[in-house]
Amino acid sequence: MTGPDPATPSLKGTRILLVEDELVLGWPLEEALYAAGCEAVRLVTVLEEALKELHYWRPDAAILDLRLRDGQLALPIADALDVRNVPYLFLTAHSRQLLPERHRMRLFLSKPCSPEMVIRELAQIVPAAALARDIPECQVR
Repeated sequence: MTGPDPATPSLKGTRILLVEDELVLGWPLEEALYAAGCEAVRLVTVLEEALKELHYWRPDAAILDLRLRDGQLALPIADALDVRNVPYLFLTAHSRQLLPERHRMRLFLSKPCSPEMVIRELAQIVPAAALARDIPECQVR
């Protein structure tokens, strides 16, 4: 893997929940998030797994596919993130019209979308406090 692209914003020290039904699409994005400086990325494919992650772990932001591997919509995840005041964006091949009104104001990226574009948009919603954390440069993952 090469170093981070200087044009890609830094997400140094952030924790991201990545909810994507297709692992073959999730893995390159996960790799790009780590290259952008993320401390942790949790890649999950189904509703139950994502909700379990939120029960035990607090991300700084999340990326949500709308329809998950188990056929469920990611709306309960979005609701749980709203309750916890965790920012998120939708990254999906599905229509914004599937979203209830309460979620339509969220950033919505249509697939296909480059990892660099997702990271640029994600950097706009990650809280400044998360980016300011003092994280050691070397960590075992």
